[in-house]
Amino acid sequence: MTIVGAELRATITWFKRAVLAVRWALLSLPAWAASRLAGGKRDIVINRKTFDAQWYLINNPDVAEYQGDPFDHFLDHGAYEGRPGRFFDSYWYRRVNPDLRYTYMDTWAHYQRFGRDEGRRGRYFYVNGVGNRGDEEIKRSFDEWAVTYDTLDATTVQNIHGAIKTFALNRPFDIVMRVDAAADIYAVERSLVAIRDQIYSQLNCIVVVPDDSPDAIVKVIRRVIGQDARFRSLGLSGHLGESAGFNLAAKETSSAFICFLTTRDILDPTALFWVAFNCLENGNAAIVYADEDRIGKSDKRADPYFKSEFNYELFLSHNMLGDFVVYRRDVFDRVRGFDELFTGDVSYDLATRAFDAFGDAGICHVPRLLNHLYDQAPPVPYDIAVIERHLERRGRRGTVMPNAEAEGYGRVRFDLPKTRPLVSIVIPTRDRLELLRVAVNSVLEKTTYAPFEIIIVDNGSVEGPTLDYFDTLRDPRVRVLRDDRPFNFSALNNAAVGVAAGDYICLMNNDIEILTPDWLEEMMSFAVQPDVGCVGARLWYPNGTLQHGGVLVGFHGVAGHMHKFLPRGDSGYANRAVLHQSLSAVTAAVLLVKKSIYQAIGGLDESLAVSFNDVDFCLKVRDAGYRNVYTPFAEMNHYESASRGAEDSPEKKARETSEITIIKSRYGDSLMRDPAYSPNLSLLREDLSFAFPPRVKSIAEILIEARSTERKHGVSESQSVR
Repeated sequence: MTIVGAELRATITWFKRAVLAVRWALLSLPAWAASRLAGGKRDIVINRKTFDAQWYLINNPDVAEYQGDPFDHFLDHGAYEGRPGRFFDSYWYRRVNPDLRYTYMDTWAHYQRFGRDEGRRGRYFYVNGVGNRGDEEIKRSFDEWAVTYDTLDATTVQNIHGAIKTFALNRPFDIVMRVDAAADIYAVERSLVAIRDQIYSQLNCIVVVPDDSPDAIVKVIRRVIGQDARFRSLGLSGHLGESAGFNLAAKETSSAFICFLTTRDILDPTALFWVAFNCLENGNAAIVYADEDRIGKSDKRADPYFKSEFNYELFLSHNMLGDFVVYRRDVFDRVRGFDELFTGDVSYDLATRAFDAFGDAGICHVPRLLNHLYDQAPPVPYDIAVIERHLERRGRRGTVMPNAEAEGYGRVRFDLPKTRPLVSIVIPTRDRLELLRVAVNSVLEKTTYAPFEIIIVDNGSVEGPTLDYFDTLRDPRVRVLRDDRPFNFSALNNAAVGVAAGDYICLMNNDIEILTPDWLEEMMSFAVQPDVGCVGARLWYPNGTLQHGGVLVGFHGVAGHMHKFLPRGDSGYANRAVLHQSLSAVTAAVLLVKKSIYQAIGGLDESLAVSFNDVDFCLKVRDAGYRNVYTPFAEMNHYESASRGAEDSPEKKARETSEITIIKSRYGDSLMRDPAYSPNLSLLREDLSFAFPPRVKSIAEILIEARSTERKHGVSESQSVR
């Protein structure tokens, strides 16, 4: 949250090459708009504040079913569907009403609440989208997101001070900031100023200064902290390492919560406030972490990392907690602080040891950008030794290695049992021999794991070549189970699982082609872990774009695939397309699970004959206490639904609508809060783009709710909210 005074002025170039015509209700463009006229087209300035949402809904009644802001619908859908959007000319309204020049109220809000009744004129302009979405679909920038939702102004600061009083926040925090003697002076100054200027001022900071620090750095430290009684410096002998410095400083502190920073960390002015508020909301908070981005000397922000809730398999791939982590004192003391004998990534090591000692129950995530990493600081490389030590402490064996698709990240391949379990691969089919043969042959010819069996569930095949193929199958690992019932994906799989000989079940579509020979070793390495439920794979469309990179609930109101259509070679948002991670669900196109878990859950719900049965199953597995895992290191081609065709007939559409209704009624609002996703990322698109608006309450909204609660309890006074 950078302190800036700029107003959002997003131009119609959001629409890229989509052809947009502009017509005017009255005369000219407002003076503040970019008024270049070229070939009958204008570049104009539009924004959310001036969008006439009511007019848009009246003229587009079907949009009422849309779960989101009408302005977002217009930008993401309406403009490409030829729907016009109407915008209020705020500049003109203020110009012709000079008595409003110094009013605090937004002009569009004034016109709606007072102007019409007072006989004042309003003026609008209309944006008509007549383009085709194609490959030019809007992807709105982080700059726009930050200016719109993460800009600190005087009103927000006032509301934060009001919240501190309203919620009686007075918990002190200890901060240990270790100065890097080799850091540039700018980084040292920015880091210290960011701590000093926290809006929530209940802090004590010890600045650890190595003895070999240049005089220029020492002068900057003295100048910034001055006579501030909250700060003091601690000299550190040159032979002592980073861990020793942190531990020495920690012994000089006494608050219930402590965090450790370096000169690459520039805290947001709101950082400690949001941590204090989180600790109030979560009484069991033991470790608190937050989102982060990068910032340069020009205050240009970039590369936001909007994180999920704590995600163990993601944590194994990198230190997802980041640099700004606040530890409860007893957690830090119990693990005896930093390990001074360890010379690797000491922050990552501390986080893993705290997790080993306390588990994830007290790990709390603040979904706000509270730390801005100085972009000139070198990135911290992935430290294999940290995770090797972690696995050893937990009694788990596996190979930790760098991730070849994401520099600075790692992966873990857990060891398999010496006696490998039998895996039953269940493939339902009806004719479509050209697909089935590819699936079966690729499994038989490429799979390096053993033992496995294939159960082909023949759901009423009638074509001669298909029946002949079944007769010619001589591989002892393959058998055919005839099941002539009307197509019901759930029922077909449930019946096959009932006769399967394996301890593990792999559900597989008949339109799959194996690409990585060790796919089953990779998936089994997770499936054999006692706390893992379903395991999913990375599936590609034949054109080289991603079909399945894991399932998140909430997309389009129900569920969708992460990074759908991502080109091969693109690692996705925050590299998540190429990192193993726990997710709410994975697709049943290739889904591996223990047979005992499958049966304990009750199998796939047969009332969900075609769609969302895998989502429902995975959510039940998750709710039973298991983690569902996506691994990108098991890869297949997926000729999605090639054997069933599109959902385009009235009967298929009615069935799909019915299945969506079942999922929504069963899981309700929880679908909108996927713990594996960020509320700052969109539910309208599956590319993990930014949410406009984010699903995070502003400080004003929090205070309004508090005021409402106070009124219900008969409290007459509350803090001012603007």
